Amino acid sequence: MNKYTVMAAGLVLSLGLVAGCGSSDGPEAGKQEEKGSSEAPEKAPKAEGPVYRGTAIPGLAAKQAWSLPAADPIDLGDTFLFVKSASGDYAQGGQFEKEPLDGTTGTLHSSSEPEPLELEFRDVKTGAVRKTLKVTAEHVAATTWRDGVPAFEVRTSATTESDGLSAEATTVTVTVYGSDGAELGKAEHKGDTPFHVHEGHLIEQADQATLQLTPIGGGQPRKVTCGGNQASCSFDPRNKDIDGGQGHAPLITGTYTFHVENGSTYETAPEELVMSDLSTGRKVWSTADVTPPKGVELDDDGVRTSGSIRVLDVRDGRILTAWGAGAFATDTWVTATYELASGKQIGGSTKYSYADFPGDTINTEGSSVFSPDRRFAAAATERGSTVWQPADGKEVWAQKEGEKAMTPLRFSPNGGVLYGTTEDGDETALAVDAATKKVLAKDLPEDSVPLSAKQPGYGYFSTDAGFFVFPAAG
Repeated sequence: MNKYTVMAAGLVLSLGLVAGCGSSDGPEAGKQEEKGSSEAPEKAPKAEGPVYRGTAIPGLAAKQAWSLPAADPIDLGDTFLFVKSASGDYAQGGQFEKEPLDGTTGTLHSSSEPEPLELEFRDVKTGAVRKTLKVTAEHVAATTWRDGVPAFEVRTSATTESDGLSAEATTVTVTVYGSDGAELGKAEHKGDTPFHVHEGHLIEQADQATLQLTPIGGGQPRKVTCGGNQASCSFDPRNKDIDGGQGHAPLITGTYTFHVENGSTYETAPEELVMSDLSTGRKVWSTADVTPPKGVELDDDGVRTSGSIRVLDVRDGRILTAWGAGAFATDTWVTATYELASGKQIGGSTKYSYADFPGDTINTEGSSVFSPDRRFAAAATERGSTVWQPADGKEVWAQKEGEKAMTPLRFSPNGGVLYGTTEDGDETALAVDAATKKVLAKDLPEDSVPLSAKQPGYGYFSTDAGFFVFPAAG
């Protein structure tokens, strides 16, 4: 993660909060206050930028909802957050390291010195400016608050110079805001060691096998460990997973956290994923307490021969898992859904094999891309894409031998279209019917493949021509 150093000591956020498209100057440095009303006008004007004249996009309506000049947003649910520089240009993401795997914007601004910025909160449906916020900061990035609530973080730092004997000291101030621009919490991090902000916590490496989770705004820090001989344990900001070697799961999900047992070793038993209460540490669920799905190879003692295990999703009292099929089937996975309370498997399972990809340096194998409504999931297999239903494990369709293998990218906002790329595609993508595999478009520009807004029923994308928001196809 980037380290941030400020040239002047003692700087803090300066804020100015106003309604509509205008913005007043923020208070002087060292103070923090709100100015003006936080309420948007009753009939705020719709954003009217460039008109999209590119290829029609299956899964989106024919007519755009609104647009802006080239820009990238942080998706906060009912609002998009845009960052404007002092010159008035919109910031664009994508050029920073360790960005989210789902294609959304992680970091919108990062600099070595504090810079004056204007943050615009725009209505997802109309693009109307709900409010603006002026900050002087070094870092603005997407994050989440407690229970996965969309949020963003703003960082500033101050460096205390050495008096000749003492060491130079840096303190980073992290302020987290919600979709309405209200402050959710603040924390300070001393020292120049890297840290991440996730689910209302500062996440940092305590030692090789331990992560420390410190609540923002106060509270008792919690340590999460990966047990096992020579175990390692880290947090991957790209997929928000804990990485214990062969075991991967969401570090925090709602009021729970995962840790790994037998991490990075298979001396006595395969790795296991354990979910526990975030505040108390009490165990709630473990892969060791459920029966692996059919298709997972077991030894003579009934122990699975592969240590590879993932938790893909936790929601509605269910846990979606992916299990390594066997010790010598390193690219083959079996998915299964379990009921959290009983540990009982729900529905069947799906088995698929990945093709080796040397550029895959992150923990994506065993994962899938999901439709926004979680009705469908798509996996990249040896023969191309496989679409299956997470609810019951049923395979919907799979590519066959002889077809051009398509790597799935994402689903449309309504979940009915799957977008993907093929090896012979030159910066273009396919759009296929998610339920039938029927090709709907074969020359879609890859930068026009939409992201699904957290606001249901809308998709968006950014090209050199502008930023465009479309309703989902009816």
